[in-house]
Amino acid sequence: MVKLYIMRHGQAEMAAPSDAQRSLSEAGRAEVRRIAESLKGIPFDGILCSPYVRARQTADIVAEVIQGPERTVSDCFTPDDSPVTALENLPEEGCWLLVAHMPLVASLAGLLVEGKAHAGPGFSTAMIVELELDYPAAGMAHHRRTLTPAR
Repeated sequence: MVKLYIMRHGQAEMAAPSDAQRSLSEAGRAEVRRIAESLKGIPFDGILCSPYVRARQTADIVAEVIQGPERTVSDCFTPDDSPVTALENLPEEGCWLLVAHMPLVASLAGLLVEGKAHAGPGFSTAMIVELELDYPAAGMAHHRRTLTPAR
């Protein structure tokens, strides 16, 4: 059994030398803190995230707020990665938070719930979709709820 929380990073600054180097804005940090409050008490086994700065910062803020596990960075969760590759790199059991980017988060959620990589919901910044799966495979997830930061 896998419980997976798929989260889009918080709002990012527009200017940076590259997309991978974009940091969270102050508004992004605040929205991540707000949504992280709703994750308190969830027994996460780990936090997976993209190597991009804004995803790492988001994961670090969540870990700080929930006093939970540190993040594990993986190169297979960037905006350009395939949802199939991301799926292949998900843990097979436990409770996990994945912090990544559009369009990957929507495509992965769509693949897990609908069995189609482009059928997922749009994700606003710092939005989280909670999924429950017997095992990580296409079309196997049960969408439980969507969390969005209070504005």
